[in-house]
Amino acid sequence: MRVSSHLYQQNIIRTINQGTADYNRLSVQLFNNQRITKPSDDPLGSVMLLTLDGELSSIKQYQSNMNDVEYTLGQQETQLSSVVNILDSMQQMTTTAADGSMGETEIAALAQQMDVLFPAIVDLLNAKDGDGRYYFSGSLTNVMPFQQDLAGQYQYMGDSNIRQVAVSSDSDVRSNVVGSDIDPSATFLNQMQSYLNLLTTDPANASVGDESRAMMDGINSFLQRVTDQLTQVGATRASLESIKQGNDDIAVYTQGLRDDISQINYAETYVKLNESVASYESTLKVYNRVSQLSLFSMI
Repeated sequence: MRVSSHLYQQNIIRTINQGTADYNRLSVQLFNNQRITKPSDDPLGSVMLLTLDGELSSIKQYQSNMNDVEYTLGQQETQLSSVVNILDSMQQMTTTAADGSMGETEIAALAQQMDVLFPAIVDLLNAKDGDGRYYFSGSLTNVMPFQQDLAGQYQYMGDSNIRQVAVSSDSDVRSNVVGSDIDPSATFLNQMQSYLNLLTTDPANASVGDESRAMMDGINSFLQRVTDQLTQVGATRASLESIKQGNDDIAVYTQGLRDDISQINYAETYVKLNESVASYESTLKVYNRVSQLSLFSMI
């Protein structure tokens, strides 16, 4: 009889403790709106949440990557568009110099104007971002891409590395334009420098017309390369919009799936909480009665 009473009381105490634990667990779930507060609540669900959290983290990183690429390409597009505008003006001046009808004074005046525009092109090709990194040096962002040597000849000092950046689980995009694609071996810069030297130092030279026509071809070739790079930049920026929309859709779906797994059903959880309270109170009453029993109660 003594052993049976002791075991009975132990079972009741165990039931009370379990009821208290259930009440605390459900209360925390209601407060946090989280069905899974620790892995033991739902081992499989916990694993799924880790997987979904990893996917959401990746999507967030992709978004950050796209923002960086969009900013960098946007800045490079601005620099190259400015180069195109200057080239249009220089092309008109060179065409004028090529017709052979201008005198020495007019040629010198054109040279003076072009001598102001040309360094602006060099400056744009050597543009830097807010952190002091050169846009068109490839991976050597701390190196000025187009520099003059001791002889006054321009050289490209960067490399040809195109940085590929992941913007989705299956898509990489190029994030930069390299100077070697804009002006290989600095051919245009050196040709323009030589042309300006001729116009400035010897505007009456009989070869000015021929040199101007050759320079027109040089400008056209350079302009085509710059335009090609602008086209690629524009296509990449357009594709980013489409990829961003796809990532947003995946993020919404993934977050919804995560919420379905992790968040509670308020009505169901509230009912379970009330049931745990009722069970706790009922068990506690039984325990109180049993604890008051003694051998004398049976006599």
